[in-house]
Amino acid sequence: MPMDLHGFDVHCLELLEKSPNRISRHCFRSAINHLQRAEKLFEIDNPMAIFRCYTAEEEAASGLMHCLKECGYSGSSELKAQYHLHKNALIPFFSILCQFIEDSFRQYGIEIDLLIKESNDRKYVALEVAIASSIGPVKFSPDPPFNFSFLHEGKRFSYRQQIDKFVKSKDAREIKDCLRQEANKRNEVLYATPQGFPASIEITPKFFPAYWRRVMAMLRAYLMIAPYKESQPFVQDSLNAFLAMVISLKQEDLHEEV
Repeated sequence: MPMDLHGFDVHCLELLEKSPNRISRHCFRSAINHLQRAEKLFEIDNPMAIFRCYTAEEEAASGLMHCLKECGYSGSSELKAQYHLHKNALIPFFSILCQFIEDSFRQYGIEIDLLIKESNDRKYVALEVAIASSIGPVKFSPDPPFNFSFLHEGKRFSYRQQIDKFVKSKDAREIKDCLRQEANKRNEVLYATPQGFPASIEITPKFFPAYWRRVMAMLRAYLMIAPYKESQPFVQDSLNAFLAMVISLKQEDLHEEV
């Protein structure tokens, strides 16, 4: 059964179709195509349906990496869109950022949401921040969406606390172990092992929706980065933290503890 997308995601797909003709756009369109074909394949070849979902996630991750390169972000040349570990590290990193938001903002009544806005006949994805106050929520939208930065003791966040929490949740010793496990998933539906070969694989009803959410999460980020010529501080900070996580690239201005 095809995944039913709600209105926001439909608008995101429309914005993708109208975006400039670049490799980053092609990657995201390829990701959507893989997801659509995966659901059709499931009844006749479920290992290949699962493999297409894994490929969809990797294609979306490649699209986001190419986007950062196209926009000229510092350090983006270190991203390897052909390397499975880099591609499979993006969604875990998104989870780490979401945990940071949960730890740092939501407990203080600060909510962050995404909206589709329209100005001068142009639709775009906007980030809206709502801060609780005695007179009700005070809302504002950064322009561009990621035009902000977080600092602690004059240094940018490494998200070390959230990375450690993520690693612990996976019963792993370090983040690299988690990322290797993620990158190896595709092999488990393709190749034989001493226990046999993957003729059929059991999945839950949540499997396909989960991969749609992963791809759409990366598409939303893409739509808030690609349209803007200027380098957005939070994007650059996140890229630096991501590189430090996946390739142990020393970043002198990242805080080692937070």
